[in-house]
Amino acid sequence: MTMSFGPNNDAKEQVRQAVDIVDLVGSYMPLRRQGANFVGLCPWHEDTKPSFNVNQARQSWKCWVCNDGGDIFSFVMKREGIDFREALEMLADRAGIELRSHAALARPESGSPGDKKTLYAACAWAEEQFQQCLNRSAEADVARKYFASRNVNSESAKRFHLGFSPDSWQWLLDRARSTPFSPQVLEAAGLLAKSPNSGKFYDRFKGRVIFPIRDPQSRPIGFGGRILPEFATERSAKYINSQETRLYSKSDQLYALDLAGDNVRKSKNVIVMEGYTDVIMAHQFGLQTAVAVCGTALTERHIRVLRRYADTITLVLDGDDAGQRRTNEILELFVASEMDLRILTLPQGLDPCDYLLTHGSDGMQSLLDKALDAFEHAVETRTRGIDLLRDTHRANQALEQLLSTISKAPRMTGDTSSSRLLRERQVIARLAREFRVDETSLRTRISELRKATPALRTKVAEAPRPRLSVSDLDPCDAELIELLTQHPELADEALTAIVPDELSSRPTRTIYETYQVVLGKGEPVEFNRVLTELDDPQLKNLLVSLDEQAIEKEKHVQEDAASRLRWLIEHLRGRREADQGRAKQAALEQRNLGEDEELDLLQQLVEQERKRQGIPAPTDG
Repeated sequence: MTMSFGPNNDAKEQVRQAVDIVDLVGSYMPLRRQGANFVGLCPWHEDTKPSFNVNQARQSWKCWVCNDGGDIFSFVMKREGIDFREALEMLADRAGIELRSHAALARPESGSPGDKKTLYAACAWAEEQFQQCLNRSAEADVARKYFASRNVNSESAKRFHLGFSPDSWQWLLDRARSTPFSPQVLEAAGLLAKSPNSGKFYDRFKGRVIFPIRDPQSRPIGFGGRILPEFATERSAKYINSQETRLYSKSDQLYALDLAGDNVRKSKNVIVMEGYTDVIMAHQFGLQTAVAVCGTALTERHIRVLRRYADTITLVLDGDDAGQRRTNEILELFVASEMDLRILTLPQGLDPCDYLLTHGSDGMQSLLDKALDAFEHAVETRTRGIDLLRDTHRANQALEQLLSTISKAPRMTGDTSSSRLLRERQVIARLAREFRVDETSLRTRISELRKATPALRTKVAEAPRPRLSVSDLDPCDAELIELLTQHPELADEALTAIVPDELSSRPTRTIYETYQVVLGKGEPVEFNRVLTELDDPQLKNLLVSLDEQAIEKEKHVQEDAASRLRWLIEHLRGRREADQGRAKQAALEQRNLGEDEELDLLQQLVEQERKRQGIPAPTDG
């Protein structure tokens, strides 16, 4: 079904109603029923006893070890490392709901080259054709021999969905004639190309072994192809990839991230290689955190993707001259993005696949453990072969290059992490020792370079927001929200008597205002409806925590909910009047009021105190 979304049509709510949280979470991880809820091993910490709880009735999840929780949207955002809009689209697609903005252009017709669902289906179909050809076709014997020569076993071939495209200009095109996929669709999916001379379509990947490129949700979105020597000509590129499509952008995608993602999240470390076969061999040897770029240099956008998964990146480069050059090109990107980068240049000019076959996983792991910090690597490579004491010209050139690299990092501020402060101090101290230069002079030069190249500076990353905790809330504020989670029938009375400003905790004010929004829409203020209305994952987590806490309290509280609400109303009203009284007292003490104003304030304070003590107002006469 198609669903427009705007001020009167809440897409979030419709998707929430269509996707059950147990089905969703269960598609990512094993769950088992425990009482009324479901439990499983949390994917975000080393969990041995199930601490991940899914409440089907409340449509919420919570891990008490991580102190994180929320709804279907926050689960997908955290699990896939995506923003809310992407999570909404992904869940809508899962539910068969088509989102369409009023402001957007008309949605491409189903089955057309511009329709993303059609392109996803075309890529999945093509992947299956390539894979079946490799496994069953006699003409793929040459491809099977190639993979065997590279020591790729059958399990890896299956896990990575490897395939083969025969040496025919129209093999895939002919197979598509009995499908809904037109040549124009296959071209839009990056599978066909069109001759500039004849205008005819032909198979882009003819005569190549196929490496499907899958997105983090394991959907094929593009392909890499390696020409087999038997079919190569002088004009054949060794590797080609799908062109940029609506599904695939080489600057955003990382090969095998769908397979490595869970292990990367747990270890907080990722290994980035350059070749598809290198990654396949790394996984085959047990290095399950390896990914690769897709026929391009590592970009700033790749780094943004990796930051969602890992704290540390180990970049593994071939030991040839080209690998050395790429090291220097990539270094500045990491310095600017404040990633913890380690660089491993393989010895003897080997690539990762050859090194693993020769030295095994233990040999590779030993090198990975010794990989140099990016700055250390830069100092080594740029000073190699230079006599820093005698060859002053080359030494000054090397130092200037290194200082220029350091200057690409964002300026230090009050929010800068202590680890980065320490690292920069250590680097500057090392340069001062190596080049026999005063540290103050180096800092001055870095400052000059930063001022001279403002366009190259990267905005300082925002400091991580402190995690919201129930213990940080005002107890009365928390009690009010807890009461509303369990007794939505009291929301109308509460919202009439208590204004948001009477709550002293900003997070609870925001949650309380969300109750107002839902009630204002004329909808029931059920817990999971309010949870859906919230956008901030931290607030979702806080509301789930308050709900869980309230469920436990309800088992032991003797007083009825309506009486508790009346007490809260009186307490918050008294707190507000006390705050107002203090403000009036302060105004009097400043002595900047007129005589009439002072007298009026005094009378208000007397009346307020009389009410507090229960003294009746004096009667006339």
